[in-house]
Amino acid sequence: MGPPGPATRLLPPLVLALAGVARGTFTVAAWPRVAVVAFGGSVTVNCSRSACPGDNATLGLETALPATPGPGGLRWQSFRLHNVSRWSPGPVTCSGRCGDAEANASAGVLVYQLPERVELEPVPAVAVGDSRNLTCHVREVAPLQNLTVTLRRGAETLRTESFGDAEGSASVAVSHLLTVTRGDHGQDVTCHAELSLRPHGPLFARAAVPVTLSVFALPEPPQLQAPAILEAGAVANASCRITGAFPAGDVRVTAALDQEPLNVTAAVAGDTVTASTALSPRSPGPRELSCTAAVATVARTARRQLHVYRFPAPALELSPAPAAAGSEVTVTCHAGAAEPPEARLQLRDADGGVLAEGPQPRLQLRLLARRDDDGREFRCRASLAVGGSVVTKDAAARLAVLCECRASRGPARPSRHSPNLFFFSPDLPEIPASGCPGNRTWVRGAREALSCRATGNPEPTVVCGRDGVVVATGEPEPVTRSRAGTYVCNATNALGTRSRRVTVRVEYEPTMSESGCPARRVWVEGQRRELECRADGDPPPSTRCARDSGPRDGGTRDSGTRDSGTRDGGTRDGGTRDGGTRDGGTRDGGTRDGGTRDSGTRDSGPRDGGTRDGSTRDGGPRDGGTRDGGTRDSGTRDGGTRDSGTRDGGTRDGGTRDGGTRDGGTRDGGTRDGGTRDGGTRDGGSHHGGVARGRVVTRADGGRYVCRASNRHGVAVRSVLVTVEYQPSLGERGCPERRRWLEGTPAELGCAATGNPPPRVTCAKLGDPANATELGRDGRDPARATANVTRAHAGTYQCRATNAHGSAVRNVTVAVEYGPAGVTVRVLPSANVTRGSGFTVDCGAEGVPAPTYTWALPPAPNLRWAADNRSVTVTGATTANRGLYTCTASNRHGRRAGSVVVRVDESWLVLLAALGALGAAAALALAVAGGCYLKSTACKKGEYNVRDAEGSSEAACLHRQRDPRAEVFGIQLSPP
Repeated sequence: MGPPGPATRLLPPLVLALAGVARGTFTVAAWPRVAVVAFGGSVTVNCSRSACPGDNATLGLETALPATPGPGGLRWQSFRLHNVSRWSPGPVTCSGRCGDAEANASAGVLVYQLPERVELEPVPAVAVGDSRNLTCHVREVAPLQNLTVTLRRGAETLRTESFGDAEGSASVAVSHLLTVTRGDHGQDVTCHAELSLRPHGPLFARAAVPVTLSVFALPEPPQLQAPAILEAGAVANASCRITGAFPAGDVRVTAALDQEPLNVTAAVAGDTVTASTALSPRSPGPRELSCTAAVATVARTARRQLHVYRFPAPALELSPAPAAAGSEVTVTCHAGAAEPPEARLQLRDADGGVLAEGPQPRLQLRLLARRDDDGREFRCRASLAVGGSVVTKDAAARLAVLCECRASRGPARPSRHSPNLFFFSPDLPEIPASGCPGNRTWVRGAREALSCRATGNPEPTVVCGRDGVVVATGEPEPVTRSRAGTYVCNATNALGTRSRRVTVRVEYEPTMSESGCPARRVWVEGQRRELECRADGDPPPSTRCARDSGPRDGGTRDSGTRDSGTRDGGTRDGGTRDGGTRDGGTRDGGTRDGGTRDSGTRDSGPRDGGTRDGSTRDGGPRDGGTRDGGTRDSGTRDGGTRDSGTRDGGTRDGGTRDGGTRDGGTRDGGTRDGGTRDGGTRDGGSHHGGVARGRVVTRADGGRYVCRASNRHGVAVRSVLVTVEYQPSLGERGCPERRRWLEGTPAELGCAATGNPPPRVTCAKLGDPANATELGRDGRDPARATANVTRAHAGTYQCRATNAHGSAVRNVTVAVEYGPAGVTVRVLPSANVTRGSGFTVDCGAEGVPAPTYTWALPPAPNLRWAADNRSVTVTGATTANRGLYTCTASNRHGRRAGSVVVRVDESWLVLLAALGALGAAAALALAVAGGCYLKSTACKKGEYNVRDAEGSSEAACLHRQRDPRAEVFGIQLSPP
């Protein structure tokens, strides 16, 4: 049997059409189902109808909005909605009439308005650790429930916010409280606003102008180093040190003396800025020296009082000079005006005894010249109290005594002043200990003269020198550490020369340098460390370290180490007690009584393990008995420890050579980058603030510490930053174990790991190692640029964080969600239903999360829904059950709909079909002509009467010009 002819294929639709006419069925459709229009704009709504006998039908649009008819056709008419200026205009209704039958269909109107502006509030410069609100404003947008605002820092999403429904347009603000770190400096903050009108309309996006974060740190005020007192007209240097500044290159440093700006030279090293300036005040009086460090919006100032004084040197006069034995001699000490005017004068003898004392400007002493006074030295000392310190200046003169005598003791020289007066008989020079002490202790910064008084006739000349270099012995000079050492003073007259060794010890305030107390330390969690700082000073300073905000476990106990790590400046139980050798090396870190015991020699021979050639080279320790506060070669050779018990005043390699521990006890058992090497002290006048054994390091030990070294001459302060490094870890907070991605969004797998140094994080899908992605050092960077999320991205990924101290692994499960798709609507057993029988309309769709289902269908009392709402069952079908059944599948990511037409046949329709089949040729011709007419008209106009079709879930557009995203469905008819 061959295929049916055209007339045969057209017969069922024709019969259905005739049956529809016979029943009086008339329908109207509206498209689009939701018309999307900008506020104040225009939009077109299309109304269409089904067939009407005699084409005696009308189509109209019911709406409260201004509307005018547009183009139309035989069964359709378009209407233009103008100037839509209502936010909720309500639905528009397409109404039609066919004879006495009426039908209508409604379409929604969605009115929107794009944001006028999207802008980020400016963010001022923020200190490290502070928090600031990042606020984005979206101005006048509608509908608000379709708006999504996203705040990002670089590529990291900080906050995403949606909004509830609101009438009309509205402005919104989205804020995020950000606690900044140094890594945020220079990062861009962006704000993106998306207005999604899907599935009925497009997606609009707007972005604000990015805001760049400026982060700074200035945790500590400057450390100002400057002299406390300064003589008018003199020049001194001052330094200002700023530690922990960020960005260090942006720090601005200014200095001023009583509001008068000073020229400043600044140098940057890491996060430390050091500025220096020269001070040269011209007028006396109290002055304020200030140093200000500023970065971004914060400034810190350190101030110090500078006492400027004027202090002329005193003068000493003897009258008469020379004086006859038995005559009265007037000794006059006078000084110019000083400021402040509080100077005092003293007349002293060579032994330092005070003969007279009084205020300036003049002090006199009268005495009878005796024979024994010949060559007697008088000193005039002027003292000025300035700023808690005392400044002294000296002048000296010698008394020459003449006597009447005969040349009974040998040749005598007549006096030039009187022929009856003669000088004493000639004597060899003598250097008494009272006039030339063999041990002297000076303080750095004071003014001292290396003077020696000798007796003899003729009066000897005294010359002192060191290493063959003659030094001045008259005017006092500022004391520096280089003046420490052993000098040889020679008194010479015509009869010979006598010598005396003079040992000078220079004491000075503590200092701490980068080599002895590094400003930055790196520790590793779990190792043993102790905070150690080595200071230089004489007497050896004690050093204590504590957290900047107070002692805490993780710094050092008792602000350093117990008993400061070494006892009396040497090592404890590591070589010799009290820092070297007892009575033969050094005690208390230098020399006992300033050099060697009893001036280095006793009766020119070594005692108690002294040294050959007079205990010390050139009479004592080289360079002043102590080098930087200790002694070199001033103890015993092979009598205690090598190099006299201490080299440079402490112990070498821990008290004994290779007798204790090298490198401070254990390697890696002290400090990294800033402990002490050799375990003891180097350069003699230094002192530990820690021990090598230490304690187990935890992360809480990281932070800033302040170490203070002090002796009786001052205090030195140094800031130390301790950084604790530790192995990575991946926690739930930074790397959630379960992720939900949305299909179509950018594929980003971010995992933030903790660790120091910041770990590098890589992630790979299990079973697919070739697709490993690197997330960066901080673990927060997005994966490499990929296509948008697809369902193939679902699965388990393994993320690994690695740094120099280890690695951590964490599995991340990604679930991909997507909106409903593939909606199918089926009628079981058939869409052609016989009156009284039952049928089921079943709906299915894909989607994650699983979609929920809603129905739009002809109302009837014999409907029964399944528990999951996926199907509708009709029992005892009637004419009320015929029509369009629309199923909508929805989840939080969207919705999709599918439709099917159900036809209910009645028994008399069968009779009508039989009569039509048995009709004459005229009826058949009428069927053929009607079929051709319907098909040609539908192809031209792009429409079909859905009630004349077979039940189907295949969706087709009713109009060729229809938006493909609109959710309007019809029936696909097969061509003949």
